[in-house]
Amino acid sequence: MKKIVGAILVGFTFLLVGCGTSVSTDDLKANDWLIEAGKDDAEGTPDMIATFSDHIMTLKVDTSSIESTAKDGWEALGEEIGKQLAGQMTITYEYELKKNEIKLQYTEDAEKEAYYKVTKEDKNIIFTPDKEKNDDPDEGKKMVLKPYKKPATESSSSTEATTSSSSEEIKAASVDDYIKGFEEKSLVVYNKRKMTKDDFGMAPMTAKDAAIFSLVETDNEDEQKNARIFTFDNLEDLNATKAYYDDLGKSSAALFSYTAVDEDKLVLMQFNGDFDQSLVEQYTETASLKLTEPPFDTTTSSSNESEEAAQVEESPETSIAIQQEQEPEPSSSVETAQLPESTEPSSTQAAEAPASSESVSTEGDYTVVRDGEGPNQVAARTGVSVDTLYELNGLDPNNYMMYPGQQLRIR
Repeated sequence: MKKIVGAILVGFTFLLVGCGTSVSTDDLKANDWLIEAGKDDAEGTPDMIATFSDHIMTLKVDTSSIESTAKDGWEALGEEIGKQLAGQMTITYEYELKKNEIKLQYTEDAEKEAYYKVTKEDKNIIFTPDKEKNDDPDEGKKMVLKPYKKPATESSSSTEATTSSSSEEIKAASVDDYIKGFEEKSLVVYNKRKMTKDDFGMAPMTAKDAAIFSLVETDNEDEQKNARIFTFDNLEDLNATKAYYDDLGKSSAALFSYTAVDEDKLVLMQFNGDFDQSLVEQYTETASLKLTEPPFDTTTSSSNESEEAAQVEESPETSIAIQQEQEPEPSSSVETAQLPESTEPSSTQAAEAPASSESVSTEGDYTVVRDGEGPNQVAARTGVSVDTLYELNGLDPNNYMMYPGQQLRIR
């Protein structure tokens, strides 16, 4: 009798253990997960971070696992920009969890799918490829998901404080309501539409709703200057999207854009960086959003061009040069030609020198991008139009990269 009771108890214990190892959707959603690169992966393969919602698995690069191989400052700068971009790239899968099996389907290609057996091992979750169900027996690799603790940041503290409050206190606003408010204030909202995957680019696609519109009334897409407005379900997603745009601006002035938020209503706006800040403020004040203050002067190049033009007009050296160009003195040019070894410059050369130094700081047909310069600043400094600068250098006005030290053609 004791043996029978003992066998029953042992069997019941195994049953409890088996039930305890099952994995639920709540288990997957409970953490962010670190997936370390395996020994068989190519050298330099970074670790990945996985997050789960009710039906979406998102993978992104753990940039802290990328080791530097830079040999000089320029390579280090390139690596840093690459890290910023890699950190914002995401890969998403639709997943279906049944008992201890999960099906992953790539959102970009519905035909790409893989099956894994799911088990628990202490605090880790193990994904083991199901070779019987996968079309390709070699498809997929074993993945060990380890709980990932996010670095403590000011934004994460703010997120924790917000999520601890009652969900009833946070009511997400409507994108359409904000756009209606802009139109009532006679602010330009041209060609408004819902954002597509292409509009997001490499930004996180976690917004509840998102719209894009131009602040310039033109049907020429190359001349449109856009603003984006997002609403979110939680502050963490809002902060992640804001950080994406803010970090791009830190990596290069050419990638700078304005951001503004209302954390209580879970709203974010992003504006192209080539707007004057006073224009951006008209929209942010109408929407009662807090503008992220840029750490530098945001006056557009148009006003700078006007100031430079005024300085040129008032310059006495320029006036002298113009007068001498209008009234050339043949005798001066002849004397200069007869005395090639003279170190004394002619009056015409002396007058032309300031105009030459005023013009560009370039070498012939090229110039070098300075710290803090974007296309507008380079164009203003070199005396060419922004469109010409784009055309000569094969730059897409809506998708380009510019960094200090980069050589650009201007002629």
